[in-house]
Amino acid sequence: MEPVSDIAQQLKTAVDLDRADIVRSILSTLQQNNKDILQSVLSELNNEEGTLLHLAAKSGKTDIVRALLSAGADPGIHNAQGKTAFDLSSEFSLIITVFNEELLQATAQSNVGRVCQLLASGVNVNLSDSAESGNTPLHWAASYGSAEMVQCLCARGAVVDTLSGTGYTPLHDAVRRKDLGVVRELLVHGADPNLSIQTGKDKDKTAITLTTDAPEIVELLKDPPPVVEPEQTNTELHIGDKLVGNSGNKDPDQTPPLNAPNGVIPNGPVPESPQLKTPTFMRSLSYNQDEIQQVVTEEKMGLLWPQPQHILQKDGNPFSPQTPNVPVYVSAGPSHSCRDIIKQLNSRKEMFEFLGYELEVDTFTPLSDTRVPHILCHVNQRLCPLWASYKLIVSSTQLKVICGDLNALHSAISTIYQLFLLYFDEGRTTIPPILVDDWPDITYRGVLLDISMGRLSSMDVLKTTVEYLALLKINQIHLFCRFSTQKTPKWQLVYSKSALMEFENHCIALGIQVIPILEVAPLVQFEDIEELYDVFQDFLSCFPDSQFVSLGPRLSSFVLDTEEGQLDITDCVKMLPLSQHHTIQLCGYPLHELNTELVQQLPPNVVINEYGIQADYDFRRFCRPLSDLGINFSVCPGTASWNSFSGCPEAAVNNIYRAAKCAVNQGAIGMVTCNWSGKGHLTHQPFSWPGFLLGAGLGWNSSCHQDYLYSNLSELMNRYVFRDVKSTVGHVIVELGRAETYLIRCARGQSGNDCQRLPDDQGSTLFQFLIGPDTVPLEHITMDAIQRTMKHVKRCHAELENTDMKCTCNDLILAELQLTCDLMMYATRICRALIVSGRNPAGHNGFPVVNFGISNLPATAKTDLANRLLELLERYKSVWNGRYLEHVGRQESLITLHSLLKTFLPDQETAALLEAKD
Repeated sequence: MEPVSDIAQQLKTAVDLDRADIVRSILSTLQQNNKDILQSVLSELNNEEGTLLHLAAKSGKTDIVRALLSAGADPGIHNAQGKTAFDLSSEFSLIITVFNEELLQATAQSNVGRVCQLLASGVNVNLSDSAESGNTPLHWAASYGSAEMVQCLCARGAVVDTLSGTGYTPLHDAVRRKDLGVVRELLVHGADPNLSIQTGKDKDKTAITLTTDAPEIVELLKDPPPVVEPEQTNTELHIGDKLVGNSGNKDPDQTPPLNAPNGVIPNGPVPESPQLKTPTFMRSLSYNQDEIQQVVTEEKMGLLWPQPQHILQKDGNPFSPQTPNVPVYVSAGPSHSCRDIIKQLNSRKEMFEFLGYELEVDTFTPLSDTRVPHILCHVNQRLCPLWASYKLIVSSTQLKVICGDLNALHSAISTIYQLFLLYFDEGRTTIPPILVDDWPDITYRGVLLDISMGRLSSMDVLKTTVEYLALLKINQIHLFCRFSTQKTPKWQLVYSKSALMEFENHCIALGIQVIPILEVAPLVQFEDIEELYDVFQDFLSCFPDSQFVSLGPRLSSFVLDTEEGQLDITDCVKMLPLSQHHTIQLCGYPLHELNTELVQQLPPNVVINEYGIQADYDFRRFCRPLSDLGINFSVCPGTASWNSFSGCPEAAVNNIYRAAKCAVNQGAIGMVTCNWSGKGHLTHQPFSWPGFLLGAGLGWNSSCHQDYLYSNLSELMNRYVFRDVKSTVGHVIVELGRAETYLIRCARGQSGNDCQRLPDDQGSTLFQFLIGPDTVPLEHITMDAIQRTMKHVKRCHAELENTDMKCTCNDLILAELQLTCDLMMYATRICRALIVSGRNPAGHNGFPVVNFGISNLPATAKTDLANRLLELLERYKSVWNGRYLEHVGRQESLITLHSLLKTFLPDQETAALLEAKD
């Protein structure tokens, strides 16, 4: 097979020459021999216009555009100017017709993912198939598609009661088709059953009188379900804005987000002002299968996470164990013994017990009973040669697992458990027959935890967190530790050596490697490094199985010595207690200002970690030079949860999505989702899960579209983290983050489609009202914005009463979420008091409101706020002690709140007030 670049060049030349026959021939060959290369060639921005589809569309090459779309080219990809191929085709009516035909065909096939791509590219959701018939995509969906297809179109702006050329609405078509599910979906989105047909043989008939032999449909039409408002159609996640990068940011690794206000993908302009609409909470689940590109009608498959690379649905009866005891037979391969495989299976049995199933693991022999539903496990790299790859073949009596290695076995077990969970109903699991062929896009998929300061989880909570991460196919945990020089060298961490060694053993049993990160405090100088040698060595001795040792930004700057025009790390590395088996990872920041000649002098056994936490961080700018020089690197986005109450899910989605795309396109060996400590340590751990979950999923399969992430993030948390039967907690976490982000934009006067400086370096606006209320700018915050935020948070708080979590520490997690809501409400009260106090009496001159500070509030307002803070302090301490270490971080966090109390009551002894409260 020729190199990808050569194939792309051949196709580009064929497009330039308008040789559609050559294009089709090359695409057909790739389709038969290597679909991965096909997708890479079609997605690559390899010319001035963008992708091959951009080039063909702008040149008016109709047949070539049709061939590229038929081969699976993604029309939603944006070029460096932010344009899609459809945007470039505005001068060619025939090209637009090709796009329209592709949308109608995908609609008829109920290919939801393809329809989302086409609509995101700019194709009109209300287009007409011809002047005579006048059918819109919604008519096609009603006549040929599924209920999910109807939901997709309605959520994206389809006019539900539009008339065709023959006078029929989509509801009329669905009734004639006698599809109850499609009829119900149209009614839910506002279709009018009383509209009459204006022409033809059915003139004057309504949907009710159009059918007489379908009593269920007639009954539904006479008593239709409640109508869901358009802005509430997508209730999984309502992120209010989309990312728009700088015009100078030409990054072909990134596909701009597809989201818009309240999760609806528009075909028109996005409102520029920040929007925050009242959240709606689900009572029945809505599954999204956009990312299953194969022929899969099982909608629950869309909630497997990470998304498998390939799923094929088969015919036949489902796999359904008849008893709680499920036989698991192990067949040894050439490289791994039955003992190793059985040990690994036994370590994961507990999560199946949560569903009431007991896995009975045994070796596979001729006497094994294969007549009953059973699991057969075989590890053989010859059958799955790709690293960490596995296959699942589900039939009525057998769930066969074939893995290339033990790493793949961990991933396979996670997928099996998710299938058991997704298809568990009324005490029994029933899995449809399918074939799963799966492997990771990125080799190392990690999470970074700061264990040197802040809100540190107890060891039991930390182990539980790792178990959930293992279920999401995470295979590395990075422990960030910051050390300082002391007169007498000693152990500087909160966790004991024995606890960390036990933690590593727990991780290894789950298929996770622990990576220690060494960093030094700001006051430590290069000359002090030798004094920390024994301290570093003491720490590294806790992780004898670690293959990597990572250095933080400051320590990396010491190691990357560029004196005398040379880059030499040899002498500095000798100052660190590294073993020969260790591969060193360095922070990429010190390399940003170096020229190519210096960077090229890095030794080949070094990995560069490129950290970037902003929503619009340009990973490609710094990673592509490393890729071009053959230097191994990892991308390190963030959870965007620190320095806030509830995080910024929108920033996390954009940041991690961009990181994953860059990692795959530029050949990164790893992606690490970082959860840093923040000022005051006010953020509870549940708000880190959106980032963790996104990093795990996109690190495994980066092909997920952003509309899938926005639509399903809440439900994925509900199922795999909090196990909330009522599907509420995940939604609350996301909605609280939306409210906090909304007020950031309001405070800046920032447009609703601007993701720059998210998350805010100084902390969210609400967060700053507790950290330093006198410095928060109020010029752009209106009373209406505060009222909207308060209403949003109150709704989330009320919905927490409807949760039914089955996860570990569920009551403590609920208390954390309720406290977060109360702290956010308290911050809004401070903001409201400052706005009332700082209003401009003139109104028309200068700013409408100015922050005059807490000291200028009325005495009654300050007293009320102080009393409320005293009440919150008691709960804050109690909730902290539930899942976090009491002797670390808590006092620093309380000092932050005590300082705020002192601001309200400067003339009183706050310590006495606190003692009296105790």
